Amino acid sequence: MTIDLSTYKKNSGFYKPKAFLLTVKSFEMEKIRERYLKSRKSEHGRVGSVERRAVAEGGLVYVEIEQGVISNYEILSFLSEPRGIDVAKDMIAISTENVVHVIRESGIERIDDPWFSYIHTVQFNHRHAADRLLVSSSGFDCIFEYDLATFEKTWEWFAWEHGFQKGFNAKTGNEILLTRNVKEASKFREGGEDYLFIIDPEKQSLPTAQRAAFINSVIYDCNKRGKLLATFFHEGAVYQIDMKSGDCELILDGMKSPHGGRNYRDLYMATSTATGELFFSNDSKLSFTGLPGKPEELSELEWLQNSAPFGNCIITIDANRNSFVLIDPENSQYDMIPFDPNWAIQDIAELSDESMKQLVKEIKGKL
Repeated sequence: MTIDLSTYKKNSGFYKPKAFLLTVKSFEMEKIRERYLKSRKSEHGRVGSVERRAVAEGGLVYVEIEQGVISNYEILSFLSEPRGIDVAKDMIAISTENVVHVIRESGIERIDDPWFSYIHTVQFNHRHAADRLLVSSSGFDCIFEYDLATFEKTWEWFAWEHGFQKGFNAKTGNEILLTRNVKEASKFREGGEDYLFIIDPEKQSLPTAQRAAFINSVIYDCNKRGKLLATFFHEGAVYQIDMKSGDCELILDGMKSPHGGRNYRDLYMATSTATGELFFSNDSKLSFTGLPGKPEELSELEWLQNSAPFGNCIITIDANRNSFVLIDPENSQYDMIPFDPNWAIQDIAELSDESMKQLVKEIKGKL
């Protein structure tokens, strides 16, 4: 069942004033749109670049929203293409292109790994007593977990080693097998396979279209202990990963260029970015296509960058309408809050208590 969001009542009074942290991966949204429109015309059939591009300058932004407007905002730091953001009671985690920063009252620490590339999400395992941090390294189709006391790696998972190994060869236009295993690379070579051996991840890279899975978000499944939810951009699906066995189970599919597979109440939810829909695990969808506000050149296109729950409601980053869309599904109402059209917002995290807001004040100028 598909519900047209434009049939909901537009209302700016169903939510209290809220504060959020945003990752803005670039302050030049026009350039991103140009790249996207160019990639859609390509012959390889995959959305995304086939060559590594220069890293953009973005930033960490604090915003307050109320009554249909951004009532206050502040750019806290300028950073190299930040994407992932999460908050806990006494910590904030943010990722730049290949580094994770963990911010506490005592200072800022960083996590580095040679396999970090185009990091897309970071998530604490608990809002009030976090001791683990989950990281999705989208550039190499892998996931890591770290101990927040020691910053030692406690777990890792590579899509290439769990049934998702077929990337794309931009030179031939054909599939290519990806591996980091020298024995497997030798086997592929002997068998005459088209393959790419990633032997030095700090010097090699995989542009978007060449990746096998392009895992652009990973979170702990709060309904099932020991399980994760991972969003596979190229496949248009969300998988549940068992951290003990490494096995995957399909949770949601049929999406186009999805982001943000998440828990929502007792359901699973993900954003079908390029179709302008929210998918839910009860076979229902919310469609944004009837909403106003897109520029003429994007009239036939949708791009919902991400969605996140707050309370029983949902907030969606609508990149083509340059708006936050707040949704109350239970009472069939929504609101649209415009943001700066130059902001390419990647992710959003709610600041739900005063201790988090106090920590934010200490970030400015320190990252």
